[in-house]
Amino acid sequence: MTDVAPMSQSPGNPHLLVIRSLLIRAAAVCVLLWVALVNGYPIVFSDTGSYLLTGEMLIALWPFRSPGYSIFTKLTGLGISAWLVVGVQAIIVVYVLDKTCEYLLGNQRRYREICLLASVSVLAALTSLPWLVSQLMPDVFAGIVFLSSFLLAFNDQLPARSRLSLAAILMISTGVHTSLLPIAALFVTLLIIIKLVVRLRRVATLRKAMLASLIVPLIAAGLSTATLNYRMHLGFKFSPSGQLFMMSRLFADGLAADFLRENCPKRPLIACSYLSNLPRTQTEFLFENHPLLEEMVEHQDEMDEIVHETLSTYKLRFLTSSIKETLLQFAAIRTGDEVRSYNAKEWNRAVVTQVFPGDFRAFQNSKESRGQFLPLANAAAAIDTVTFWLSVAICLAFICVKAVGRLNHFFYSAMAFLLINAAVCATFSGVFDRYQSRVAWLAALCATAFVCGRIKDRYCAKSLGQGL
Repeated sequence: MTDVAPMSQSPGNPHLLVIRSLLIRAAAVCVLLWVALVNGYPIVFSDTGSYLLTGEMLIALWPFRSPGYSIFTKLTGLGISAWLVVGVQAIIVVYVLDKTCEYLLGNQRRYREICLLASVSVLAALTSLPWLVSQLMPDVFAGIVFLSSFLLAFNDQLPARSRLSLAAILMISTGVHTSLLPIAALFVTLLIIIKLVVRLRRVATLRKAMLASLIVPLIAAGLSTATLNYRMHLGFKFSPSGQLFMMSRLFADGLAADFLRENCPKRPLIACSYLSNLPRTQTEFLFENHPLLEEMVEHQDEMDEIVHETLSTYKLRFLTSSIKETLLQFAAIRTGDEVRSYNAKEWNRAVVTQVFPGDFRAFQNSKESRGQFLPLANAAAAIDTVTFWLSVAICLAFICVKAVGRLNHFFYSAMAFLLINAAVCATFSGVFDRYQSRVAWLAALCATAFVCGRIKDRYCAKSLGQGL
């Protein structure tokens, strides 16, 4: 209620203004959930069951995932329904989008609310955002990491309560998936460097509140994740899986295989016994019951040794491969990878029955469970891909025609975040559509912000002309 309270409003009934604001935001939440509504139930993925069960029982399930999203599902689902989980996700997204519109377009509440609803409608119709909001996976929080950290860094006029709420959202967002903490850390470091450069050039202030609201949430997310892993008897570690995902990446590149072929004649490594049957992809190593996986899990020291020495031996090849993979990941924005690769129906069915027993019938009758959701996912993938590249072109066109400080900074920051996301995911895990589609919608948000800003400028110029 404090965020929708009328401030600097035109004369009118303040209660009606509050009701209107709440209705607009409620409509935006519903629009973002259209994928789940059409499906008849929130979208699930192969990892969904593990997140839900870990949250319910606080037990570690292989391969070890960040427990942050598990706790999020437990606290928001209340043991009642998965609909509550995706509903809270939608509310968080709408809140952060509202704060973004306020910063980019000004605090004229009526126009900002119109732009908020219009932007949400465009994003819901043409991007991956409604698919992310509607699924029981932490992917939606990747874009939230960008928006919350950008606002905390650049909006010096944030009220204390808004800064605290965005800092809390940043903490939650960075703790829900293992990849998001390093991505957030790199992006926040970039933002602080930019602020330092601006301070040197313009004698601007670098406020302690801004630094604290950016850094403290990341530290808190890392510590809370390590604490939860410790409680699950995995050790006080942020990532109990260690070098597992990096090793799978090195097998996919062929670097680990080359290292083993070169060193096995000289060293008695356990992995050498699989020299004629080495995995060639991440999926084959991690998810297809390859016998080498069990050996490496039981011999963490050897796995660490192979990873470190492979990287040391093939530095240039790894760097070249990482750059190539980053560019491929940047363009891998095909929405609906979760629907196309969903292959854990029995597992998820059993977990939903245990965690949300009242949802069992809806889960069983959903289009995804009956295999009827793939055509819509494929159609959305085509639309979203075109929207992404068109949005980038629109933003560049606006920048070339007219410089708009805040909007330009927002676009440049979004592109930097997308590149960081692609680099971290491709380097440490490999190229997968879902990693980049989780943030591709930010390009369309930039484009809608440019359009709304242009309309606002024309309207203000017209009003000023009439006043004169």
